[in-house]
Amino acid sequence: MEEKIQIKEVARDRVEEVLALIWEVFQEFVAKDYTEEGKETFYQQFICGERFRDKIKAGRETVYGAYIKEQLVGVLSISNNHTISCAFVKGIYHRRGVGRKLFERVLKELKKRGATEVTLNASPYAVAFYHHIGFQDIEKQTSYKGIVYTPMRLQL
Repeated sequence: MEEKIQIKEVARDRVEEVLALIWEVFQEFVAKDYTEEGKETFYQQFICGERFRDKIKAGRETVYGAYIKEQLVGVLSISNNHTISCAFVKGIYHRRGVGRKLFERVLKELKKRGATEVTLNASPYAVAFYHHIGFQDIEKQTSYKGIVYTPMRLQL
């Protein structure tokens, strides 16, 4: 029996739960492609840094969560300028439609806002998934402070 995936906006006061999921998935799947500097940069900017937390709490970054039986299994955050900051799904839920459903919901919301495109910086681990759902590279793979990524865009 297929499990029902519910996608909804995560309450701003649940930011610690969101960050814990991001860090867990990052360590399991993404970190292997990063230098020590990149791992530390990611940790400082997204997990323990106040800037990302403050953007969520102030509503400048919206986080959508994928829930199965009320358990948070995936997240996707998007800024007010239509840039996806984080998209992470717990490993045991990969290839089960969770990431796709998160993107379907967010893209629907962006179209309502009048957005014509969405951008993101894809980790090496996620590039194939993003290509599969229609994103295209806009630059070659690069790095910033040890964070390796490919800039991508999806026309809506």
